[in-house]
Amino acid sequence: MPPSAADLDMVRPLPRWMRLLGAGLTGCLAVLFVVVLLQTREQAQRLQQVQEKVQTLENANDLERTNALEDQLRSAVERLQALEGVEQQVQTLRSEVQSLRQLRSRSSSFFPVEPDFEPTPPPPVRVPGNR
Repeated sequence: MPPSAADLDMVRPLPRWMRLLGAGLTGCLAVLFVVVLLQTREQAQRLQQVQEKVQTLENANDLERTNALEDQLRSAVERLQALEGVEQQVQTLRSEVQSLRQLRSRSSSFFPVEPDFEPTPPPPVRVPGNR
């Protein structure tokens, strides 16, 4: 059904000030949207920079820990090598002691030594003029 003249009378165009107000509000919303979008991007970039700095600091800390562990490992290896040298010296001394015991047991059959024998200390030496 086509609109009647009374219906057309009721549908009037909006006053000019309302149209300008609507256009202004629409423009403000568009500008606000762009500003929010730009701030969001800027914040995302700052967040990315902070994450990169944190990653760099974590890497530096990991490197320091790794260096400290390497130093500890190096000193432990040096101590073990020193202990191995001492162990070799002990083994050498043991073999020498064993050789000396064998020599002693062979010589004791030629020159028996009493088990309770203790050599007597030499007499004190007197120096003339000293009282």
